[in-house]
Amino acid sequence: MYLKKFIVKKLTISTLVLLTGLSTYATEVYLKKDRMDAFAKTIATSIIEAYPDKTRTDFKKEIMNILRKDINPWVDAYPIPAGVSLPRFIERVTGMPGFPMDRSEYYLQNAFILYGNPMMELKESTENHFASFIHLARKRHVDYLNGDTPKFQLREEDDLRQQIEENLPTVANYTFPYLDEDGMPIEQKGKNIKEKNRYKLVIGNPKHKTFRRFVYESQRYNHFSSPLFMWLLEQDNFSVTPERLFEKSIEIYGDPIVALGVIPWIMSGDALTVNRGNSSVVSYKVERLVEGRDVPGLQYHFWGYLTQGIIGNKARVQALAFLYENLYQDDIPDWKVDLLSLNLGKRVRHYLKLNEKKDNKLEVFRDRLRRKL
Repeated sequence: MYLKKFIVKKLTISTLVLLTGLSTYATEVYLKKDRMDAFAKTIATSIIEAYPDKTRTDFKKEIMNILRKDINPWVDAYPIPAGVSLPRFIERVTGMPGFPMDRSEYYLQNAFILYGNPMMELKESTENHFASFIHLARKRHVDYLNGDTPKFQLREEDDLRQQIEENLPTVANYTFPYLDEDGMPIEQKGKNIKEKNRYKLVIGNPKHKTFRRFVYESQRYNHFSSPLFMWLLEQDNFSVTPERLFEKSIEIYGDPIVALGVIPWIMSGDALTVNRGNSSVVSYKVERLVEGRDVPGLQYHFWGYLTQGIIGNKARVQALAFLYENLYQDDIPDWKVDLLSLNLGKRVRHYLKLNEKKDNKLEVFRDRLRRKL
């Protein structure tokens, strides 16, 4: 009976993966198969060298524990309308922490950072440039929407670094001010704007009980990510390959798991917390991955879904992407980059698995040798 249920479950999952993995739409993919495989080997090798005794199961269990223990308590202050948490007993039965995802899973990259650097210690001291950039960009966009400043593109402004430096005092002590001198929210004005569509300087819900902690924690990650952000800021548009970005991130943070966490945190901040057309900057520094106009969205999807693929969430996340990006939004470039990223994560796991098998064979050989001696 158990075997029958197991077979049915495996067939169902396999069919779902097959159906959601098919795409007949003509959207060019620039990261070709051979290059993707080589990149997967690079990522897997760096992880194996840094964590020679860890298995794929270890990574998933320990990273998910960090997510639940250290990150889940404060994320609800930013109400992403795409996930519902499930009770623990249901999670244990289904293997799913949420439907279609637990809200905390959108912060999986933060757990990657804490996994390799629990105290978030930097080799060299730095200012919170990334937080300053996000605050500056949101303020500029509010001013533009209210007619106080002309249309702009931050990535085209030669003095952007200077603007970020000058705005640093605004976000000192891990704060993110969003009120004007009269204590009123800095936001888009207008009576005919639906409240859910009104652009605001604030990130998250100020009335939520965990809002202060959400701001503090978010600013800590922004601070930690600032060295890589500032390096990206100095690069030419579309000049940084994914391989080079990963390599530079390891160079700065000294750990591949941390590197894989910092990159999507920066890309999501660049894409989600500012207006993409006017304010996104560093997403445009990285080489194009697939054909599509929404460069920031494609970059944060790629690096974010990569973390999901590496810990083994490919089937569930792929199904979610198929339903939301492909069927609901009809956003084929996003769907393409999701598949590209999840398949890259699958290849990384493949090479991690090969290493585990090699280690197991070596251990068996050693056991036999010891018995003979």
